[in-house]
Amino acid sequence: MTSNKFIYPFILFIIVIIITSHPSAAKQDSTSSPKQYPQLRVVGFLQQQYIDDRTTGRSSQFTIHRARVGIAGKITDRISVNVVGGAVEPPDRTPRLVNAIVDIDIHRLLNVRMGQFLVPFGLEGPEAIPFNPAIERSTAIRRLNTFRMFRDIGVQLSGQHQILSYKIALINGDGANPTFNTPNNDFTGRFTVKPFRGFEIGVSAHLGYFQSPNGDTRDRNRTGFDFNYDYDAFLLRGEYIIRRDEISPGNYIDQVGGYIVGGLRIGSNWELIGRFELYDPDTSLDNNRYTGITLGGNYYIEGRSRISANYEFRTDDNFPGLGNLFTVQMQITL
Repeated sequence: MTSNKFIYPFILFIIVIIITSHPSAAKQDSTSSPKQYPQLRVVGFLQQQYIDDRTTGRSSQFTIHRARVGIAGKITDRISVNVVGGAVEPPDRTPRLVNAIVDIDIHRLLNVRMGQFLVPFGLEGPEAIPFNPAIERSTAIRRLNTFRMFRDIGVQLSGQHQILSYKIALINGDGANPTFNTPNNDFTGRFTVKPFRGFEIGVSAHLGYFQSPNGDTRDRNRTGFDFNYDYDAFLLRGEYIIRRDEISPGNYIDQVGGYIVGGLRIGSNWELIGRFELYDPDTSLDNNRYTGITLGGNYYIEGRSRISANYEFRTDDNFPGLGNLFTVQMQITL
């Protein structure tokens, strides 16, 4: 394995050259009206849940699931920031830094993002959770994810040309708010095409490393495929991920999983959803799969503020005592 210690300076050098040479870096025409900066707004949301877990030793409770607040907006014509903290974050309800992002808008073909951000891999992962049609990302996608909070620290380049778009990132590989650093960096990226209105197809890749319990660095790679159709009153999306981890030198474990979810909007406030998901933690073994079916609905109060109810039928071959899960959530967004 080779070190990536020279990649960051190289990327930053290229960024500086582009910024200083591109026409969009020129000052505004003196005849145009000057804009007032910074243009910042308070952002965040609160999610309160009632959960009825029918697993062995059934429990029900009210809980604050997430509580986030921060600021976002432009500080100059081409530079934006997004800094958000979580006062309550799953799974242990402790405070965490969520976003610490600086965006530099250079050109529609090249935008630069630095800081701690959602990693560009897959469809559900880099989508902010208030936008997910279900209350929570699918279990399959959460188990196949390698990054805490689906975020990491690094540099991302992105752009769009007609029906094509890309996001590629060089990151630490240790997830959000790391307590240690793996010696090598990870590479992730997602490439999409929108052949017609409302429809998008994406391909993702993740090439990375992780630290084993005995301290050595091992390979970890993922490939993802997704599609999303969201037009008029209908939503249909799906995702499939293949993950390979090196469990010992030269020996690997393969995991696969994905989901398909459909939604139907009724009027301006109601939405019905259904989701099927499958996760296999080791493709070399039989009878070790997780399957889930989620049925639910959303009532949108205003914007992304909504009341949601999901009932999940859950089966896990590795955990026979797992029961169904009923969740009601009130989500209020700023």
